[in-house]
Amino acid sequence: MYYKVTNSMTQDIVDVIKEIHYIQYQEKHKILILCDIKIAQAILSSDGKKGWHIEGLYNFPLDNTIYEIDPISRLEYEEIDAKLHEVD
Repeated sequence: MYYKVTNSMTQDIVDVIKEIHYIQYQEKHKILILCDIKIAQAILSSDGKKGWHIEGLYNFPLDNTIYEIDPISRLEYEEIDAKLHEVD
């Protein structure tokens, strides 16, 4: 399944992901770690470097912006991914 990640305030598409991985921020080591949805603070971005906080998860200390995720088709995934990675 494929998903688009949208900033709920601006409605800008910020990422597309192939699958959802739940994460939490580990303060002690200042890293993101994979976890169960029951204790998650965010979902992992496609590049694996940041998290997208979505409604219903615990507070995410690195970013309090709320993002929305919506399922999309593979074709839509490829189109959005190409637009997000265009070189100006």
